[in-house]
Amino acid sequence: MKRIWSMQQLYGRTATTLQDSLGISPVIADILAQRGFPQPKEAIEFLRPTLLNLPSPFCFRDMSRAVDRLSLALKQKEKVLVYGDYDVDGVTSTSLLYKVLSDLGFNAVSYIPHRQDEGYGLNSEAIERAAKAGVSVLITVDCGVTAVAEVALARSLNIDVIITDHHEPSDTLPEAFAILNPKVKDAGYPFRELAGVGVAFKLTQALLQTFGNSEVGIHSELELLDLVALGTIADLVPLVGENRIIVHYGLLQMEKTRHTGLEALIEECGLRGKPLKAGQIGFMVAPRINAAGRMDSARAGLELLLTEDVERASELARLLTKENQSRQETEKEILAEAIAIVEQKPLPRVIVLSSNHWHHGVIGIVASRLVERYYRPVFMIAEEGEEAKGSARGISGYPVLEQMTTQAHLLTKFGGHRAAAGFSILTEDIEAFRIGLNKQASAFAETLFQEELKIDRQVTLDTVTGDLLHQLEQLAPFGFGNPGPILACKEVPVHSVSAIGKERSHLKFRFGSQGEQEGVAFRIGERINELNRESALDVAFSLDWNNFRGRETVQMMIKDIHANANWRSGESNGYHEVAATLDLPEILWLDWRKLNCEEWPILGIKEQMWIWDTTGGEPILRHWSDADDKGQSSEKASQPSLDHLNQGAGLGLILGLPLTEEDFGEGIEKLRQLGVNRIALAGFQSLPEERVRQRCESISREELIQIYRDLLAKAKIVNPFHYGCDSKISSVERIALKIFEELGLIRFLGGTDKIALEWIPAQSKLDLDSSLRYRNSKERLETAFKFQRELSELVSLDDTVGKMGEGGKVNC
Repeated sequence: MKRIWSMQQLYGRTATTLQDSLGISPVIADILAQRGFPQPKEAIEFLRPTLLNLPSPFCFRDMSRAVDRLSLALKQKEKVLVYGDYDVDGVTSTSLLYKVLSDLGFNAVSYIPHRQDEGYGLNSEAIERAAKAGVSVLITVDCGVTAVAEVALARSLNIDVIITDHHEPSDTLPEAFAILNPKVKDAGYPFRELAGVGVAFKLTQALLQTFGNSEVGIHSELELLDLVALGTIADLVPLVGENRIIVHYGLLQMEKTRHTGLEALIEECGLRGKPLKAGQIGFMVAPRINAAGRMDSARAGLELLLTEDVERASELARLLTKENQSRQETEKEILAEAIAIVEQKPLPRVIVLSSNHWHHGVIGIVASRLVERYYRPVFMIAEEGEEAKGSARGISGYPVLEQMTTQAHLLTKFGGHRAAAGFSILTEDIEAFRIGLNKQASAFAETLFQEELKIDRQVTLDTVTGDLLHQLEQLAPFGFGNPGPILACKEVPVHSVSAIGKERSHLKFRFGSQGEQEGVAFRIGERINELNRESALDVAFSLDWNNFRGRETVQMMIKDIHANANWRSGESNGYHEVAATLDLPEILWLDWRKLNCEEWPILGIKEQMWIWDTTGGEPILRHWSDADDKGQSSEKASQPSLDHLNQGAGLGLILGLPLTEEDFGEGIEKLRQLGVNRIALAGFQSLPEERVRQRCESISREELIQIYRDLLAKAKIVNPFHYGCDSKISSVERIALKIFEELGLIRFLGGTDKIALEWIPAQSKLDLDSSLRYRNSKERLETAFKFQRELSELVSLDDTVGKMGEGGKVNC
């Protein structure tokens, strides 16, 4: 079935603002706005990720409790077991936590269950063996949040269980000593999408910050991020927020890793000495570790990441390559058999396949391959006598775990994510499971099962340059949640098409009148005759570098190609675009700028009042509360009110001076979405300059110089060094540190309140304006002062309406 090419919405003025503020191309500006970074400040934090933005591990409600229990275990030399999972996320989590516990002096041991013999997660036999071995604290990594019975058994055997996990919890939580899982209700942690290794890393952060020595730790957190990045990439969690920061720095650390086994594995993959990308790790490094757990036991992968013996590391890396080759052969056989089964009958909405000779460790990968081929949710099941084990993979809009829940009466065990899951089922119930899932899927629209290729930006062939690719690379690391941008050209002149590869299964294109631009499309060799007939083609592609005989050129990596692609425009975004197509009433403006709050004519309408409050930190939308009544005079409140205030959907109040036109426009947009079209401006007393600076996160050159001198003085005593030892780092200091990090003056090594830094002497004279953060903070401050002056000095609110656009519609 021909894929739909869905064009993302262009962002017009928003993208132009980003382009001008950040000095980026309109293509990059549009992509940033599409991905949720419409303001320069947000875009800068995305383009310049910093470890200084990592939340404190103690945001977890149970973190202090977990650390206290481990502190007791350290003092009493209790045996601590790290219990992991057999996939890459679990293996990296186990090795990470075991390394840190051992180096901090804990009596630590590690254990990963055998996929075939023991299955996923905590199991009773392993817990009983741990009790006999004298384990008194058990820490799960990448598992445990659904292990209610197993944790109860551990408690009965006097083992305290600390759960670190990231999977969706069930309704009943285990009665563990502590649970660290950002998806648990009231967990306290601000970022939900950590991988299992990400949660384990938060525990190691807390341990290093609590038990690390007075120097800059036994391990710096930075040196551990290569392991965290490896597990995060492999587990396909969204590469946004904290995950993006971890992977960005983890890849840089991986290039100079201090972990002997990981270094050997990178060498084995032929990546030693090369800049590393998330895609390379996901397709070359991670599968080798995964293969051990899939085909036999994950212990070889764990040993590799833990060993410090160079020869043993090389031996294990070669062994994992052989395991991976065996996995690939098995996968190829199962895939061919699965395709033959599927194509015997009409394609169902949900593909459910089973066999008594499929290897359970490989069926998840095959399920992913079938999703790519047929764009259907796939449930692959390996029958093992009366019982069977399965893996599921979904498509966009199809919540795998939720759909499995509708068939829970047929499953003996299941768990996972929205996009992927694992389960156990009686073999005799497989057919009922297939029927049930497809019956449930009939409720979905047919369009859900038609694959959509999202095009980030349409471009012309002459814009496909090295400069554009360099700018696109600033959006990396790419992966789930932050895919590599897909561009498209319409009616591109085709100069030549040729088949390449051993089996001539790939196509190479030359585009342009002189064949000046090269493109490669994989696995579509059978279409050569069809495409050779066309003089022009629509091409969807990403960009990459092609290094050939020392010459570096830009290459189009083709995602889809047709003579006439099936185009569909994206939906409009934002109130200011919707307003042009809706017949919204004009705004009735009320001028209360010169009134004190006691003089506002609001008697009898407070329950209808919505306030866009710009007087605090970030602007917020709130309903009138009792707190707003404090200090108001009943005599003043009984002043005659305007009759029209009691008509319609209520009253909106923009309280205080917004800093920017965007703040102002956002407030009006939110009020209009509530159906409010009568808006008062109030509380327009000028903010103190210092408050404006804080809101703009602006820092003066003088403040930067002072902090620079403080850092330099500390570095002269000892380098690396701790900063913020006596008190929490102030917001001004944090801004300065981010600027200095961007300028290459410091390297962040770890910590949240008390942080570890390495000073890097400047090699040349520094230009503060080369820092995006510094330059943009100055611009924000100047814009804020200018906008506030304009808003305060308006003679009448007719001026306001004029400023916002004809008819009172938001135009900002």
